[in-house]
Parts: sequence; structure tokens; C-alpha cells
Amino acid sequence: MNVGSRASTGVGLRAPSRRSKVLLEITLVLGVLHLVDHVLRADHSGWPFIDEFTPFTFFAVVFPPIALFAHFDRSRPWLRFGLVAFLLVGVLFSHAFLETPGDQYGVWAANASTEPYALGRPNLLNVESPVLGVLAAAGAALLNLSLLAAVVSLFADARRAGTRA
Repeated sequence: MNVGSRASTGVGLRAPSRRSKVLLEITLVLGVLHLVDHVLRADHSGWPFIDEFTPFTFFAVVFPPIALFAHFDRSRPWLRFGLVAFLLVGVLFSHAFLETPGDQYGVWAANASTEPYALGRPNLLNVESPVLGVLAAAGAALLNLSLLAAVVSLFADARRAGTRA
């Protein structure tokens, strides 16, 4: 057994895997980049960047603290798993029903949103760029995948820890 990667936390639990730590860090970076994309696209932005409360507002306020808590609180592996699973469900729901990859692409490619839910604004850079559209859609897909991978890894960590939190 490699003691460095599975050191005891002092309460009889194994430390989370390095894999989970890296996946959570990747997810945090992708999440922040995706929130920046929301602000720049302007069609799915919200308070505090515009004077409207939208689903973006909820995720901008909730996603970072939950992700940071899951990253740093390693003493409750089942809670970490549950929080990141909650984020995964919310992000997948949003990307399937509120802002699809086509919507993400279209705001950049055509400098306008055609979906009924969007706020109908051009992007803040006022550019038409299919390349930025592809990057926005790919970034959202990578966020989805990193969250899924983190959930699977955190589940494995929690099972290995053998405790209920």
C-alpha cells in the first residue's frame, strides 16, 4: 500500500484519492471559465452582472462555495459525494434544457441568441465567432464530464472510507 496517497486522516478514515483532488480542481477551473462565458455571452447572465435574477444567479452564488467545500472538507466523504452529485444534476439539467450546446454556440457564432429562454442580448464582446462558439460548447461539455468523473471518484473514495457522514 502506498502510504503517501492513502494516508490516514487521524480518525480512522482514508484520505481522499489524489484523483478526486485533481478532478475537483479541474472542475473548479472549468466551472469558473464557464461562468465567465455566461457573463460574456450575456444571454444567460444574471445578477450581479445585470439587474435580473436568473438561473445563472443561483449557480454563480451556489456553485463556487459548494465546489470549494467539497474540495477542502475531506472529513465527510459521503457529504462531498452528495454535494458534487447535486452540482452534476443541476449542471446537466441546465445544459440539457436551459442552455444547450447549440445555444452556447449560437450566441458566439451569430452574436445573438435565438432561444426563447435567453435574455435576447448580443454577446458583450459584440463579435461573431464560430470558434468562440465551439470553445463555449466544448467548455460546457468538459465541465459536464469533469463533474461526472469527480462524482464517480468521490463515490469510490466514500465507499473506501467505509463510513456514513
